[in-house]
Amino acid sequence: MKTLRFISVLALSLVFCLQVYSMPSPVALWQFNEGAGTVAGDSTGNGYNGTLRNDPQWGDGYSGGGLWFTFAGGSNVIAPVPYLNTLTIMMWAQYTDTPTTNIGLLHVQAGEDENADPGSKIIGIWVENTGILWGRIIPDGVGNVNLPKNAVMEANVWNHVALIINADSGKATQYLNGEAIGEVDYSGTMTAFTFANIGRQGNESWEGGIDEVALFDQALTADEIKEAMSNGLGGVSAVSSNDKASSCWGEIKD
Repeated sequence: MKTLRFISVLALSLVFCLQVYSMPSPVALWQFNEGAGTVAGDSTGNGYNGTLRNDPQWGDGYSGGGLWFTFAGGSNVIAPVPYLNTLTIMMWAQYTDTPTTNIGLLHVQAGEDENADPGSKIIGIWVENTGILWGRIIPDGVGNVNLPKNAVMEANVWNHVALIINADSGKATQYLNGEAIGEVDYSGTMTAFTFANIGRQGNESWEGGIDEVALFDQALTADEIKEAMSNGLGGVSAVSSNDKASSCWGEIKD
């Protein structure tokens, strides 16, 4: 009877582990929980730490701390990132005003200090002064590929934003609050990039808060986008599936 009870507990524990670790791990994650200083740490341990520029302010985020940006101040966070041809970017964001034509959530760029060069904004996400969320990608040798303008992002509340670029399907898909709002076909590979510029799109900064910015090296599914939005990424770390299983087994044995 004791053996049967142990096996039952073990089975339930393993199921729990599989549920806990069902989300893929990001290659970079900026949770903005530092609360002070000029460094936004990469929580994965992969070393993609960001540097605060032009004084974005630490404050409350969607979960824990966050960073607050101003268009007038030109504030942003610059962070090195790996080049990826298939990827997912996600974050929580809210804007308080649209003081210009566009306010920028994020773009990835070819070099560290090329944020004002339109051709260097390989992937961009921003909100128009109409409140519409949209974006753009630049595949190598193809030129600008714009996502459709389909959804208004509500002001003064936290919104979950995601962009998936899938080289296998040749599609880029934008999500708002867990729902796909626009998709575009593209060809070729993504133009090379080396840095992410958070709170900026070109020379236009965000006006409001940003939190939990994550970069994945795969195209997440719609269900995974919803899971991340609902359950967060606070427990995600940069380990492989085998490492996760070993860690989980170790916790069960202890």
